[in-house]
Amino acid sequence: MKRSFLILLCCCAVACSKKLEVDTPDFNVSLDPARLVADTFTYRLGDTTRFKFNGTVGNITFYSGEPGKRYDGRSAAYKLGHITLSFSSKAQYGSQTNTLQVLATNKLAGLDSAAVVNAAWTDISNRGTLATGSTEVPFGTADLTDLLANENDSLFIAFKYSGVTGSTQRTWTITQFAVNNVLPEKTVSLSSFSTDVAYWTRYGNVWNPASGRWTASATDLKITGGDAAAATNTSWVVTKPLYAGRVPGDVSTGIKSINEPDKAEYAYAYPAAGVYKATFVAFNHTLDEERRIIREFIIKVIP
Repeated sequence: MKRSFLILLCCCAVACSKKLEVDTPDFNVSLDPARLVADTFTYRLGDTTRFKFNGTVGNITFYSGEPGKRYDGRSAAYKLGHITLSFSSKAQYGSQTNTLQVLATNKLAGLDSAAVVNAAWTDISNRGTLATGSTEVPFGTADLTDLLANENDSLFIAFKYSGVTGSTQRTWTITQFAVNNVLPEKTVSLSSFSTDVAYWTRYGNVWNPASGRWTASATDLKITGGDAAAATNTSWVVTKPLYAGRVPGDVSTGIKSINEPDKAEYAYAYPAAGVYKATFVAFNHTLDEERRIIREFIIKVIP
């Protein structure tokens, strides 16, 4: 009995230590040969590109070759292009002037009032146009690249409001805020209202009533000025740190998972004229191993 138990333990140890192996994918892709000129398949804008599949594989992903969807760009990296800021503004009520400043810095010692006020801010208000009345005015696209040391640097944008007691203070609304890293091959969004509504930090010397400070939503920033009797108000709102050169890896589209049956084809319509490298990655995997093959095609889309 004792000997049988030892044999069972040994067999279990061997089985449990065995590596889970996986087969190399059996997968091929083809396109209409009538479309082939040299090494390029040519389509007109509006055509549907039909990739025909053959073989058996667990998983398939597709990189169309469009900006943000390139196999060669799948790894995250740091690359500094042109860092741009754009937004629109309007100023309602009252007639006080110079009540809004747009500021930027790449160094902020901390997220507290002293650190914000004492930071080495650059006034970038004159790099665009601020509203002077209730009509919404685009600021334009301001290039802030000169404020950064390199692709690993960070950036903070602040809106500083100043209202003075004695006359009606202005109400400012900021919309369509966007900070981008514009690269030759794609544009990387660094900040927008819809993605960063929870990350704006507010500072000010008037907290009662709450309208004496900036409020952030998914569509705008707003600060409501007081009447002539309201106290003098200086209020800041600051972005999260924007890592200017951080470029996320390009993404693929899942075509098939291991739980789905084999597919005969994949149809895709390119939205714009251009030359694209379409890439299919087919792979089988276990917890221990993965094997993959790659099929690539040059697609030219003409108007």
